[in-house]
Amino acid sequence: LESKKETVQAEALEELILLMINGESYPKLLMTIIRFVVTSRDHRVKKLLQIYWEIVEKTKDTGDLKEEMILVCNALRNDLMHANEYVCGSTLRLLCKMKYYRILEPLKEAVLRNLAHRHSYVRRNAVMCVFSIVKSFGVEVLPEAPEDIEQLLLVEGDLSTKRNAFLMLVNCDQERAIKYVLSLQDQVSSMGDIFQLAVLELVRKVCRSTSVNKGRFLRIVFDLAASSSTAVSYECASSLVTLSSSPVAIHQAAQAYVQLLTEQSDNNVKLIVLDRLRDVQKHHKQELQVMEGMVMDIFRALSCPSLDVRKKVVDICLGSLVSPRNIKDIVALLKKEVIKTLGYEASNTEGNLEYRRLLIRALHACTGQYPDQAQSVMFLLMDFLTESDQTTATEVVMFLRELIANYTDMRMPILQRLAECIGDVSQSRVLRGCLWLFGEYCEDQALIESVIQSVLTSLRPLPLVLDDGSQKEKKETGPGDKKKEKKAPKITTKTVVLADGTYGTQNVYEGDEGEEEEETSEEKGKADVKKTAFRTLLLGGDFLLSAMVGVSLTKLCLKLKNLPVALRNEVLLVIVNILKLVKNHVCGGEKCDSAVRLSQCIRAFAVLGKSQLPPAQLAAAQLTQSDWSGSQGRAQLAKVLELASQNAEWALGQEEEVQEKSVSPDECIVFRQLRERKGGAGPAGGMDDDEDYNAARGATIAQAAADGALFAERLAKVQQMTGLADPVYVEAFLQVHSFDLMLELLVVNRTNETLQNVLVELSTQGDLKIVDRPSAVTLSAGQQMTLHASIKVASTETGIIFGYVTFEKKSAADKECSVLNELHVDILDYIERSWINELAFRTMWSEFEWENKVNINTSITEVGTFLEHIMRNTNMSIVGRSYKKTGEKNQKKGKLTAEDVQEMLRDAVGIKKLIDTSSFVAVNLYAKSIFGEDALANISIEKLPDGKLTGSCRIRSRTQGIALSLGDRITIVQRGVQVSKE
Repeated sequence: LESKKETVQAEALEELILLMINGESYPKLLMTIIRFVVTSRDHRVKKLLQIYWEIVEKTKDTGDLKEEMILVCNALRNDLMHANEYVCGSTLRLLCKMKYYRILEPLKEAVLRNLAHRHSYVRRNAVMCVFSIVKSFGVEVLPEAPEDIEQLLLVEGDLSTKRNAFLMLVNCDQERAIKYVLSLQDQVSSMGDIFQLAVLELVRKVCRSTSVNKGRFLRIVFDLAASSSTAVSYECASSLVTLSSSPVAIHQAAQAYVQLLTEQSDNNVKLIVLDRLRDVQKHHKQELQVMEGMVMDIFRALSCPSLDVRKKVVDICLGSLVSPRNIKDIVALLKKEVIKTLGYEASNTEGNLEYRRLLIRALHACTGQYPDQAQSVMFLLMDFLTESDQTTATEVVMFLRELIANYTDMRMPILQRLAECIGDVSQSRVLRGCLWLFGEYCEDQALIESVIQSVLTSLRPLPLVLDDGSQKEKKETGPGDKKKEKKAPKITTKTVVLADGTYGTQNVYEGDEGEEEEETSEEKGKADVKKTAFRTLLLGGDFLLSAMVGVSLTKLCLKLKNLPVALRNEVLLVIVNILKLVKNHVCGGEKCDSAVRLSQCIRAFAVLGKSQLPPAQLAAAQLTQSDWSGSQGRAQLAKVLELASQNAEWALGQEEEVQEKSVSPDECIVFRQLRERKGGAGPAGGMDDDEDYNAARGATIAQAAADGALFAERLAKVQQMTGLADPVYVEAFLQVHSFDLMLELLVVNRTNETLQNVLVELSTQGDLKIVDRPSAVTLSAGQQMTLHASIKVASTETGIIFGYVTFEKKSAADKECSVLNELHVDILDYIERSWINELAFRTMWSEFEWENKVNINTSITEVGTFLEHIMRNTNMSIVGRSYKKTGEKNQKKGKLTAEDVQEMLRDAVGIKKLIDTSSFVAVNLYAKSIFGEDALANISIEKLPDGKLTGSCRIRSRTQGIALSLGDRITIVQRGVQVSKE
């Protein structure tokens, strides 16, 4: 440092700074630096000196300023008056970080003089230095500063300096800032974007406190909304939505958001803008017609490949923005997007399948309420019936079912098209849906006959025969072995179906060449059979599909007035053939549900053919016929469709329900206008309407922390960690704050002497991470103290917190230790109430790979009581029903109460009826964690003759943690019930 070479001084100073940053003090070197280094003119040394002045200890142990700092002030003053603008400007930046008034006091004059410096870099930093001094020590320290800054604003040409000066006036002298902006009202739009953002900040602050100049300020915001800067445009839109509710302002804001949405390529920007558009849509319902005209512009964001962006776009547009005025354009655009997903380029894009499902659901929602648009898309969507993706094909069937049920003029063309493509459908659920529609809604005689022929064609050749082991072995035999094992020609008798549908026998001569021809033709026939997915499913043992084929064909034959004998016999052959397959299947048998159903079909045919039946069977057949010929199926479908419309993903043309705001009558009223403000700034400076409402009812963070939960609930959650006889008594209170756990520890000294270094050491098991550990404390005799620990949660998993407490006594040489009890984190704190429709549940159920099966073992004897108990203790809701109105206004993440569960079961009429009348109940449940993880559960309960409940609960999820944790939770709940009952 004492060297005359500036490079040596720079290296020494740099090493000294690094040592001081690492904790060394070196107080004696301060005078050495003042004597030998301060006088250097090297720019590198100057910069290192400024870093040194920033980190060096400036006060004594008593808090008074060191005498050496007077010499430092002199050096800083010389640098402020330096001819080089870099030295001058960087010194001003250093002074911005100084918080000692005794250092800054002799430098005030030099700082103000730099406001008129010839170089903009110096003026810019001089303004910030003045702002820092005024902000830290008050405007009384520099009373002439606002006026000097205002004069600088009027003549300043540098944009950055101008912005800094204006920000200083906004925070220190708001009246001067308002006066300046209003004087340049027409010129603001031509200024730079950084200055315009500062103006917008002033506008928001001023309009919150007074409405005197609100109209003039809004005019400035309107002018700035068309700015080419994306940041200014976004801030203008946010300001317009916050400050005004007029249709013109909302239109301008929405237009700015839509422009950002279509022009910005960053997906994060698109997601933020879409959230803002959703807020506009939610809070400004009277101005929704303004946004209706922008629906097509919002839909342009579908060109983004991100599925999250596309989903949000559809969620916004397919709500209250769909109207008869724009439905035609919306359907046409969605149709184009569906066609795009079929292209070669799109098929190789990630997420294309999910996007196609989203579009089909959107078209379903649009055309369900506007049937005049359905004809333009229904045949396009019917091409997806043959898709290998079950979700897509099922969605199309649900769409067609709704059209057929609600609009009679569309039934004929849809059913005719379905009859044409029934043989190409590969999904069992889709086939069952199509067959049910045939049996229920086919009325025209020619249509019925064509549907029967189409179904039979897809099942031919008859009869349906399973491949046995001998045929497989024969197929595996090589061609060389066939030649060696030539057999003598023989005659075999085969059973065939004649032209009139009756059975007959046929003699076949099998020779050497004929045998090969027979085998080749047989293999060719088998190859043809394998191509028919319908036939393959029946041969594979799909009992539901087998029963549906029999019932649908029987219904169609009963409706056909002039049923040809050959057609009747072939249908009867198919039903008998399927019945035989069901009975011979490993999982089937004569008492199988499908076998019973097919037997009913055969009895109905017997009555149709006027065969003689016993009176009991005749009465059963007639009862089946009357049941099938009635309209009970259509009535049930109408209820299903009504329920589906209530729980629809998008409610077209309807306003979204806004959470009801209510305040308890005993809460204090806080008037925003009467709250203290300093210079227009304060906690209410940047509030939106919801935050303003919360502040008005006194729900600030500090008050919420002070009020806390009810004392009884808090006391119930307190867990004892050590015994009362231990020297240190510890009890814990665990509270969940979204993704964090706050552990509050009460530590009590139970001895008669002082305990030093009392330290609670914590460890975790599971996906928990301790962020802030409790610090060591000293406790006098009988003293208690509260310590806090913060724990980060990464996933929904049952975690365990354990550890020990150590302390030192004066009388003991070694530390003493007490082990803490384990603290289990309740999984219910992570699980929110949520709902999902049945189709999405089935899709997730088939996709999720983690499953946990828990056998039911409980002392509860009532199915309904057990189901309520499980739902209440797992926070899971019944699938297929929305519970947005059930007490979620004030506690969205709260636990389900007994009243909530009972209301759910009352609304689920079918499940309630099963519970009351049946000994077997199966229910699907759903919940969602705060981390976005889906939890699915299927509870199958059977009531035994002795009154006990048996069955199982299967839990599925995408991750292992939530499946295992929920399974453990159900197991513990069952045991707890059993103990309490006993």
